Amino acid sequence: MQKKIVTYLLIFCALFIIYNTLIPFQFEYNLNDITRQIKKIEWTPYFTPEGRVSLTDVVGNILLFIPFGFLFYMFLLYRDKKNIIIKSIIAGAILSFLIEFTQLFIAERNTAPHDFINNTLGSVIGAIAASIYSSQLSAISRKIFFDLFKAKPFALIVLIIGVAQSISAIMPFTVTISVSGIKKSIKAINFIPFHYQSVGKLFLHAPNNNDLLPFDFTLFFEDFLFWMAVGYIVILCYHLYWKNFKNAKVLMIIAPLIYFSILEFMQLFIVSRTTDINDIISSYSGLISGYLIFLIIHSVLKKPIKTEIIDNLKIPLFIYFIFILFAGLRPFDWTLSSDIINRDLVPGSLIPFYAYFRTHSLWSIFDLMNSILYFMPISLFLSHKLRNKGSHFLFIYLLTIICGLSIGLGIEVSQLFSAKRIGEITDVLSYGLGGALGTFLIYYYEKEIKPKLSLLTES
Repeated sequence: MQKKIVTYLLIFCALFIIYNTLIPFQFEYNLNDITRQIKKIEWTPYFTPEGRVSLTDVVGNILLFIPFGFLFYMFLLYRDKKNIIIKSIIAGAILSFLIEFTQLFIAERNTAPHDFINNTLGSVIGAIAASIYSSQLSAISRKIFFDLFKAKPFALIVLIIGVAQSISAIMPFTVTISVSGIKKSIKAINFIPFHYQSVGKLFLHAPNNNDLLPFDFTLFFEDFLFWMAVGYIVILCYHLYWKNFKNAKVLMIIAPLIYFSILEFMQLFIVSRTTDINDIISSYSGLISGYLIFLIIHSVLKKPIKTEIIDNLKIPLFIYFIFILFAGLRPFDWTLSSDIINRDLVPGSLIPFYAYFRTHSLWSIFDLMNSILYFMPISLFLSHKLRNKGSHFLFIYLLTIICGLSIGLGIEVSQLFSAKRIGEITDVLSYGLGGALGTFLIYYYEKEIKPKLSLLTES
């Protein structure tokens, strides 16, 4: 199954790269124009007629090919091939060259040597990462995963969320370590709860654009809801695994506050991110609220922790579902203005992933990953319950995909009437993909993880 998964992921990755680099597929030139098109290429790497290539474009092209390099290495590894790193790099270079050559015939695309360099560099990084993972980290990571999954599965959930949120905090990876960059970030810090007044405005008579904006309570509450669901799982872990540890109660209160503070401190070094006290307040208060909901249900109402361990996730998943709807529907600025509605009803909105061609940025990729992962936890839970009832995987796939598409469609339709949001078919499909991914993880658990856990238990 490992070999099949890597093969399917590699095919999907290659198709995804080809699709996203050749949108909008409007071939306005042919082979007769190739000489003229080649002359138009700016052969000086990292420069265009408009100036130096942006850092976002460079990093984006590198990141695009890292998964390809990683998966191609693993694809060859499972087939006992030799010189795997070199072959993986060559494969990435060939794919990039074919894409850049094809872009010669698309008017809205630019063929550039730096794109080829960045794509190849991404393949190098991916292949080296796969080499390190397979030779040094694979056995360790598998042992940690299986040990946690076997003994403390909810703690594994908390660990995954913590790592994912740490990565999210440093998006879009535009790190600055210059003195001027750090000074700018310090001036933008906000210490005022439920408001925004930058340090620059308060003390240096140097306000920024955010000082002119009203406080966005909907964004605050969105963050609050997410961490409320996480808080419920964290205190569930405490009662299942940690309550006998010394100072566990103190750590439950102090450790999250330190974690959230570190996340905000990290954003001092990220261009386009702002260190804001409200992010700490919303996250921490949401987590504590999750604690309180658990205590009310299990202490005040005297409801015991359920023996069917996954049933304990019903309440946090319900909170999480509210979070999904709130995050998709906010900022609730709906209008029936024809100008707003017609803005979204354009052909590009009906072309999957067209937005990621139109606005080439890491934020677009981040938004895509969010849309895919949003529905996955609910799909996981639903798939597990249906499988326990004896449902066939084909039925479960169909149901979770339809549910994901339906929720995504409802959210995106509402965004047609929002002045600040844009409804797109890509996000609808992403919710459906998240549904399929959740079911696949249950399938993978049943076919691969569960048998290995049984072997570990017997041994």
